[in-house]
Amino acid sequence: MNLRQLEILRAVMRTRSTVAAAKDLGMSQPAVSNAIKHAETALGFLLFDRVNKRMIPTQEAQILLAEAEPLFLMQDLISQTAAHLRAGRKGRMRIVATSELSESLLPQVVARFSRDHGGVEISLETQRLDDLLEYVETGIVDIGFAMEPHPRPTLDYLPLAQLDMVCACPADSPLAQLSFVSPTDLRETPLINARTSSRISSLIQEAFRRSAVNFAPAIDVRFMNVAGHFVEEGLGVTIMDELTASSKRYSRLKSVAFKPRTEVTISAIVPAGRMQQRLTQSLIKHAREEIAARIAAARQ
Repeated sequence: MNLRQLEILRAVMRTRSTVAAAKDLGMSQPAVSNAIKHAETALGFLLFDRVNKRMIPTQEAQILLAEAEPLFLMQDLISQTAAHLRAGRKGRMRIVATSELSESLLPQVVARFSRDHGGVEISLETQRLDDLLEYVETGIVDIGFAMEPHPRPTLDYLPLAQLDMVCACPADSPLAQLSFVSPTDLRETPLINARTSSRISSLIQEAFRRSAVNFAPAIDVRFMNVAGHFVEEGLGVTIMDELTASSKRYSRLKSVAFKPRTEVTISAIVPAGRMQQRLTQSLIKHAREEIAARIAAARQ
């Protein structure tokens, strides 16, 4: 017997009537009757005794249905899992991000995402940019988040926002009182440089070159969020993106507009040519909303 025949058997046993069973199953009464007759012929024994238009299950039918019950439980579980997947309440989301975004953005994005997808397993890897791209490219993760990544033909970069670079300085610095800071204003101030493997470092250097100011950092660090912590310790100033500067991790840092204006793009990164699952689309949506809200608040 196949699963459909077992479903019909169970319905008739429950209702004791082919008419009622047909109604429950959304079938015609003749179709139910024929299915029972075909099953009895194939099995070689009766499943029901017909008594006064009532269908009385035989002992064989009762034994057969008892053995089939685990199949119905498994079917219900599969149906429930499919419904959870459709509603985004089951699955997994594997994320990779650079250090800056793991600290300044992903906690808030994951919090937003989890409120909509409470049953989804989430993992976050923090990697340098080159490794991040490898993780997405090879399928170790579902999605990556980075700023100004170098292009790769095997990856699609989905822009989330354009971010301004700002000068991050101690809150009590004279620079904090300026309406904007240019490289000329930083001639006598120790500069902390984040040696990112993205294009951000070259964009900052180009801004200094356009201002005819020598780019000579006093301290080199690996990530922009680390440079921010150095600034809070009074070791100098740094040029970082406005999203990182708006992180709640900083309590003694002031961000001031940087000129010449330098913009960077923050992107979600996914494998090229692959259809995005619903969970990935939802995560990207929440990332866009979080970035927009944070930047709007920071620019007020």
